[in-house]
Amino acid sequence: MVGAPPTTPTAILARTREAWAALDTALAGISSDEMLRPRTAEGWSLRDTLCYLGNPWLTAQIEAHLDGREPTMLAYYGHEVAMAPDEDMTTNDGRNAWHRRALSGLSLEQVHARYLDFRGRTEALLLRLPENEGDTVYALVPSGLIGRVRPAQPGEPMAFPLWQWLRGETWHHFEDHLHDFEEAAR
Repeated sequence: MVGAPPTTPTAILARTREAWAALDTALAGISSDEMLRPRTAEGWSLRDTLCYLGNPWLTAQIEAHLDGREPTMLAYYGHEVAMAPDEDMTTNDGRNAWHRRALSGLSLEQVHARYLDFRGRTEALLLRLPENEGDTVYALVPSGLIGRVRPAQPGEPMAFPLWQWLRGETWHHFEDHLHDFEEAAR
């Protein structure tokens, strides 16, 4: 999809719904066996990728901020599995390997339900946000394995407008992975 990135919650939701619809179309054409077949050198299957796409960490972070709650690992990641010594939590690959291992016991049906729950929560969150909130600068503040996403203080590192944080967990994230699902559906 081409054009300027959406920056308001309404525009983000519209673009995200398009990405979700495209993924739904691809998913409808993929067998369970194809969903479970390893596709990467690390052994990731489309089931693993769908589980990864349904990770609610940012949605849960913003929900907690809006509700004035403290973050919990279970709410943000869907598990409370401790990291292994070889899982480097300072890198995306390390965090992704940790989540994949922690959620590897979920059936394909459970992964799909988790993904749909993520979608529902994300849609409700985007409908809840004020239209100008996309321009508010949010920071990721270290706090153990969870971290905290909240409006930034002046000069804080890891601070970006909220729409940029959302991009990585909504439309852009789904568009990045859509090709793998479309290819399997052919």
